[in-house]
Amino acid sequence: MTPAAGTTPSVDFATVEAAERAWIERRRASAGLEPRREGSVGLGLSGGGIRSATFNLGVIEALHGAGLMRDVDYLSTVSGGGYVGACYSWLRASRPDDGANPFEEPLPGGGRVIDWLRRHGRYLVAARGYSLWTLGASIFAATFLNLLVLGPVVLLAVYAMTLGWLPLGWPPGLAGLPDPDPRHHHHGYLLLLGLGAACLAVFPLTALGFGVAAGIRERASMRRIDMLRILMGRQLAVGLALLAVGLIPVVHAFWDQFSTRFESSMMHVLGQHMSYLLPLLSGLAALLAGRGGRTPWRMQVGSTGLALVIYGLLVLAYHLVVHVDFVGTPLFWALAVLAALLASHLNVNRISMHGYYRARLSEAFMPIPTAARHVHPMEFRLDQLDPERGAPLHLVNTTLNTSTSPDQRRHGREGASYVLSPLYCGSLATGYTRCDGFAGGGMALSTAFTISGAAIDPDNAGVGSRAVSSLMALLNVRLGYWADNPSRPRGRLSGEWWWLIGREMLGVGLDERHARIHLSDGGHFENLGLYELVRRKVRHIIVCDAGADPDLDLADLGRAIERVRVDFGAEVRLSADRLVAEHASGAATRPFLLGEVLYADGSRGRIVYIKPMRIAEAPADLYAYARANPSFPNQPTSNQFFGETEFEAYRTLGRCLVERMLADAGAVGVAGWFDRLWAAGAEERARSE
Repeated sequence: MTPAAGTTPSVDFATVEAAERAWIERRRASAGLEPRREGSVGLGLSGGGIRSATFNLGVIEALHGAGLMRDVDYLSTVSGGGYVGACYSWLRASRPDDGANPFEEPLPGGGRVIDWLRRHGRYLVAARGYSLWTLGASIFAATFLNLLVLGPVVLLAVYAMTLGWLPLGWPPGLAGLPDPDPRHHHHGYLLLLGLGAACLAVFPLTALGFGVAAGIRERASMRRIDMLRILMGRQLAVGLALLAVGLIPVVHAFWDQFSTRFESSMMHVLGQHMSYLLPLLSGLAALLAGRGGRTPWRMQVGSTGLALVIYGLLVLAYHLVVHVDFVGTPLFWALAVLAALLASHLNVNRISMHGYYRARLSEAFMPIPTAARHVHPMEFRLDQLDPERGAPLHLVNTTLNTSTSPDQRRHGREGASYVLSPLYCGSLATGYTRCDGFAGGGMALSTAFTISGAAIDPDNAGVGSRAVSSLMALLNVRLGYWADNPSRPRGRLSGEWWWLIGREMLGVGLDERHARIHLSDGGHFENLGLYELVRRKVRHIIVCDAGADPDLDLADLGRAIERVRVDFGAEVRLSADRLVAEHASGAATRPFLLGEVLYADGSRGRIVYIKPMRIAEAPADLYAYARANPSFPNQPTSNQFFGETEFEAYRTLGRCLVERMLADAGAVGVAGWFDRLWAAGAEERARSE
């Protein structure tokens, strides 16, 4: 296939790995370091929103103060960890590498970078003139625009269903039910009724075939039996759905007749609207009843609720077409033309909340220091991160949606790791393409870490309900990102609004095979940034797990270990016993774990896993905050509005925790620091025995 303009063909991971090794050697030479002989060093910063960003800010400051950040080759970030990771990469790319703490860099308007970050802890509404009203207005605007583009298409389809284009007439008094509005032929609805009846009529024949296939030994193929079971299920579901939609004119006529029985004019008007109000309101009630859980009955209630909501919207569309005659008005055609213009010229990524989210994140975490090159943060491309500046190679982890993938592993997980880096962007599922040819040749750093933090998205595995996913897509409650597939580049994204939103609403075409792929929060696949470090067989790994974990379930760690074992044959050996004991005591002395990684090729690596926990002998301000906030340091990720007090509490915890681990490690580098940690751990175990 000939690639589109501005794109490059996809390559395999071996090519990516070779390019990364060369990039890292250039980085080390620029930083005045020896060529890497003992394997690379990687730092993983987990997801967790602003809580993770502020904790990991303290971690980076402590490592930088000890001189160890210059030894880090890979910076692997996920979601909230990417906020501060992108900030660090941006600052290092914007100023000379003189060894100074980049977060202490002065800003042109006065103050330092750290002051800017602290003031922008409420990053969603922190800019001048922004408030919760601004956030709410942006959400409603995204929903309004989506409904504006989809609405005329639905109304035109309903209008076409009411026309007469079959050599038939609507049967009078069908099954004793009221006749539809006589001004319309309703042949589309009649066709749906016929198809629905045909599905149900054929069902007994399919059931008979199933009985023969299952009952006769010579015909009892499991594959044939399974296909017949699936076919019978679909016949019932599709048949009933077609009948329900086909009967919409009858339902509407029934409520029209019913409303005439009321003497009150108000009840008469209300009765005329009950045909769509009743399913809409009952569906919303069912959706609320089924929210917040993945148990079978909750999921079923949610699915039923969505079906009622959609049915109510279809009846409402019929009401607008037949009862109001909205399609015949100049206003409708003006809206239809506007919808067509919007759908054909606008980029669907910029219309959703992704655009708002990106703008707020880039302003909050990419301040322009005095020594910066004159590049606007939102225009700074990921491939402009230069090894000559000595910063780590930044791996921004996102998730490729694979809900409909034919690959059983990817389908079961509903996602695959997808990396955005200064060199290549992609995954094993799609292949990799050069970053300077990805996303039209301009994947911005701000776009990359915004995608990595796209936690709210209709079709991720965490939603767990097709009903909720469809409603989220319909209302444009989504932060995910549509991108070119590296193996099937198409270039310009504008003009595909109807098609892409339709795929999200229906849950179809969400996998690695299509020209447009859907990316979302890296935490939907693996939340620590460990997965891609293990793929690269990094020798020394530091992982900071700042996800909310009040009960110390270590769920993110467990999932990461399981996935690197399954995908890479690598064993991550970490014992959690001591950490669990310290968590139970209420004050940890060593809130970290030491372990090793056994790679499939026989090589070994070492890993330090750091967990935010209440620490013994905490500074007075940290103690005071913890006493006033019992959930600290695991306040919910839903709280993305940190004031100065919250910001400093998590930043101080990250810095204090790592500084206690470091001592004078700057003189020996990361490898020497690991040696000291292991030696101290061995001494502690010997004393306990």
